[in-house]
Amino acid sequence: MLLWCSIFVLFCSSEVEAQGLEHWKEQFRQQKNLEVLERIEAVQKIGEIDSLEASEFLAKIIEDRSEKTSIIESAIRLVALHRHSVGLQAVVESGLTILPIRSYWVVRDCWDRDLSQGESDYIAEKGILRVPVLDVESQNILLSIALRADNSAAGESAAKILGNRKIPPHNQALIVDLIRMHRVESSKKKLGKLFRVNDAKLQVAVLQALQQLEADDQSRTFHRALKSKHWTVRACAVDIFGDTHDPEVIKILLPMLKDEFSEVQVSTVQALRKIGGKEVAEALVKQIGKHEGRVLDDICDALVWLTGQDYGPSEVSWTSWWDREGKDAEIRGISREEYERIREESSESTTGTYYGLRVLSRFVTFIVDISGSMEEPYEVDTVKLPGGRIQRGGTGVDEGSSGKTRKREKMAKIEVARRELLRVLDGIPDGTQFNIIAFESTFTPWRPGLVEMEDGIRSDAMDYVRSLGPRGMTNVYDTLVSALDDPEVNTIYFLSDGAPTMGKIVEPGGILAAIRARNQQRKVKIHTIGFHLDPAASQLMRLLAEENHGTFVER
Repeated sequence: MLLWCSIFVLFCSSEVEAQGLEHWKEQFRQQKNLEVLERIEAVQKIGEIDSLEASEFLAKIIEDRSEKTSIIESAIRLVALHRHSVGLQAVVESGLTILPIRSYWVVRDCWDRDLSQGESDYIAEKGILRVPVLDVESQNILLSIALRADNSAAGESAAKILGNRKIPPHNQALIVDLIRMHRVESSKKKLGKLFRVNDAKLQVAVLQALQQLEADDQSRTFHRALKSKHWTVRACAVDIFGDTHDPEVIKILLPMLKDEFSEVQVSTVQALRKIGGKEVAEALVKQIGKHEGRVLDDICDALVWLTGQDYGPSEVSWTSWWDREGKDAEIRGISREEYERIREESSESTTGTYYGLRVLSRFVTFIVDISGSMEEPYEVDTVKLPGGRIQRGGTGVDEGSSGKTRKREKMAKIEVARRELLRVLDGIPDGTQFNIIAFESTFTPWRPGLVEMEDGIRSDAMDYVRSLGPRGMTNVYDTLVSALDDPEVNTIYFLSDGAPTMGKIVEPGGILAAIRARNQQRKVKIHTIGFHLDPAASQLMRLLAEENHGTFVER
């Protein structure tokens, strides 16, 4: 009896919904000649009914060339919520040709999400093939949506329009990405020819696709890429040679350490580290005195990873060790656990550091968490040195022959963060380009971009740090993106005491994926410092550092 009652209720509900849809459809038709504000209610009511029939009616609105732009925009927003393929089809086949360019953002915004299976199937099998008949901006929108299609037919459709002259290079790059994602093996030769087009974005996409497709017959293309006019292409080629882990390519990579762009030099150091071995270690030891800033920092890191030794940026110490022991040592590389242990031990005897992390870069941004939780008390060690001088750091309580007395005291986490940042700012050499970003629910850069350190700037920066007080929540993603948006920065120190609670992306996996993709080419080094983190926040901070060439320090 209960089952039949449930069926009866569902039947009545569907009947009411159907009657409501017909009512609002008829009202929309009758109001055709009225002002937009008088007609918008009918469109919204139709959109509230999530059925195929409602989607089909909204699709007809989108396809109507005589309709007002604002009505079409409303229909697009509503039909996108239904996730029926008929809505996306109407947008691709009619909406993008009817709407003015100023309204394209509506389409981008509405399909900035995963596609339903029906939407994926339509885009993969039919939608992509319409790219050549659209204007350039519409092509870009459609291809961006296509990258989310979960259907292997998307790759085959992309292969059919690859190289079409009606599609400009930056949109061809998205087509190449589709071919790479869906591994269309038959496109290798065509991709090789497309590399000849002098466009950085397209050439990078081609190289990545050829690597994914294991196109061994395109070796000439990879070698040609090392001489490209675009640094992004040269850096990508270097990455690919490093991924081979083949000692034979060392002689090909070493000259790239002289590239005019530091980004290519950084890529070269990291590629050589992947290959490893005695030849690489010896070459990097010889390079220490020839570089500075971020490149020198990466060489130091690479040598630690390869040798298990840490002599920082000292050319004399590294050369002495190499002559004394290195030439006969087994250069086998070390694990991350060993690396972190060595860096922790070295931090206690290394000057010019920030929470034990070297500060060698000349283009650096310090990010400091000022969320409400930074007001919480934090226990630190203070060491009373001979003469009464106080040094903060260390653990436990100890009195030794050195005359040092160690004890613990409590202070707000924000105060600990301020003191450490003030100490570092006081020691940064003149000429360093730097910025500070304080963040909580939102983020507040001290300056719009990097500024050059000198006495007046140093004083202003330290006054700004002293003024920082805790408030708000924790917006990790938007803050990191703002720092990465500065094209000059190559090293970031990111300090936080909690998990993300605000921002465009809050879920840790989503943050990691988005930052990883955004930082793929530039390879900005992101160091992370965590205060009293819970396990989930600790994991996020650790992976942010590991996936972005940095080191995680937990306090």
